[in-house]
Amino acid sequence: MTPLDPPMIASPEETGLILEVAAVGILDPAGADLIYVRTTNGTQYQLPEVLREWATTAIGANLLSVQAGEPSEYPRPIEFGIFDGHVYAELL
Repeated sequence: MTPLDPPMIASPEETGLILEVAAVGILDPAGADLIYVRTTNGTQYQLPEVLREWATTAIGANLLSVQAGEPSEYPRPIEFGIFDGHVYAELL
């Protein structure tokens, strides 16, 4: 699994790394949770720990949608970057 390396952006008008994400998930190999995104081409990226809460929220929201009979929120584009010293993920 490739670690995600989001780019630093200087202003909100700039664009970070946009990936066409097919799934957000958490793996538990040997008791060490790894949060990840899988793109539509099958590449998996390990997310930085600071995106754990975002990933957990994204997984839960998608699960609720599917359980309610709505379509999955994925695939969809997600932008990743670092702005003002903070790593972010933004659903597009």
